[in-house]
Amino acid sequence: MSFLTEVMVICECALIFLIFQSDFINGQNPVVNVQDANVILGKDAVITCSYTLSGSRTFNAAQWYNSNSDGDQLDVHVNTADTNPNGRYTVNVTTTTAQTGTATLTIANTVLSDDGYYLCRIVDSSIFSGENNGNLIVQYLETPVLKSDTLSAMINDTATFTCTQLIGEPTQIIVRWTKENIALDISDTDKYPSSDATLIINKVDEMDEGSYRCVAENAAYNGNEGKPSNLLELSVALTTTSSTSSRSTTQVPKSGEGVCNSTGLVVGMTFVGVLIGFIICLIVVFIIRKIEKSKSQAPTSTNDNQSGQQAYMTYTGETDKEDNHTYQDLQKKDDNQAVYNTV
Repeated sequence: MSFLTEVMVICECALIFLIFQSDFINGQNPVVNVQDANVILGKDAVITCSYTLSGSRTFNAAQWYNSNSDGDQLDVHVNTADTNPNGRYTVNVTTTTAQTGTATLTIANTVLSDDGYYLCRIVDSSIFSGENNGNLIVQYLETPVLKSDTLSAMINDTATFTCTQLIGEPTQIIVRWTKENIALDISDTDKYPSSDATLIINKVDEMDEGSYRCVAENAAYNGNEGKPSNLLELSVALTTTSSTSSRSTTQVPKSGEGVCNSTGLVVGMTFVGVLIGFIICLIVVFIIRKIEKSKSQAPTSTNDNQSGQQAYMTYTGETDKEDNHTYQDLQKKDDNQAVYNTV
C-alpha cells in the first residue's frame, strides 16, 4: 500500500469517527409526548405515545410503566419484547418515518385500578432514551339508591325522596326524576320546590300516587346510559289517619264542609238520645204501675173473707133465734131481711 493510499484510509476513518462522535455527543434524546386518555369502565383503554428521534438514529424499543404524577417510574407493565402475563396489556409501534412514530398501550377490559399515570420510554439506536407520562382516567358511575321516609302520605301532606350514593367520575353528577318510568315534569316549583338530589312534593293529592325513580348522569353516562335507581311506591291515603306512618293529621276541610258535618252529627246523636230516654221512661212507668196494682189487690181479698165470716157468726133476724143457719142458707132467703153486725 502506497503512502498516499494509507493517508486516504486514515482520513476516512477520522471522518467517520468525527461524524459518530458528533452524533453521540451533540445528538439529542428522543422527544416523547403522551396524550391523556379517558375510558369508560369495562371498555378498552388506548394511550398514545408519539416520538421523534434525533439525527440519523432509528427506533429501538418502547417501554411502558406505571408512574406517579411527577413521572417517576413504578411497576413495569409491558414493552415491545415482553407482554404482561395477564394479557390485558399490549403495545403497538407504528413508524411514520425513520425518526418518527407512535407506540400505543392498550389495556383491555379496564377496571377502576387502571386509573392513573403511565410512563412511556422510547429507546433509539444509540441507546439514548426519552420519556414522558400521561394520565388515564377511568370513567364510571355507581347505581344510585333511592330512599324515602314518606312512602305513605295523606292529602295535603309533603312527600320527600332522596337520591343517594351519587359517586362517579367525572364527579359532576346530575339527577333527573321519573314517575311510572316517564320523565317527571318539575317545572312547577310550588309543587316541586326541590328536584335535585332530593325531590320534595308539596300538597300531595291522588295524582301524586305511583312509583318514583331517580336517574344519575355524568359526562360519561347520560341519556340512555344514565344509571337508574330502585323504584319506590308512594301511596296517598284519603283518611285522616295513616297506619303506615303511625301519626295523626287533621285534614283541612273545604269551606263550610266541616261545620255542616259536625252539626249533622250532633243533631243525629241528640235525637237518638231522646228516643232512648223516652223508651226507658215508659218501661219504668209500666213496671211501677204493675207493682202498685199487685199490692192493691192482695188486701181486698183478705178483708172480704174476714167480713163474710164475721157476718155469719153475728147473724140475727126475724126468724127463730134457736135455728142454726149457715151463711149459704142466708144467701138463699131472698124474702127475709138479714142484718149483719160487724164486730
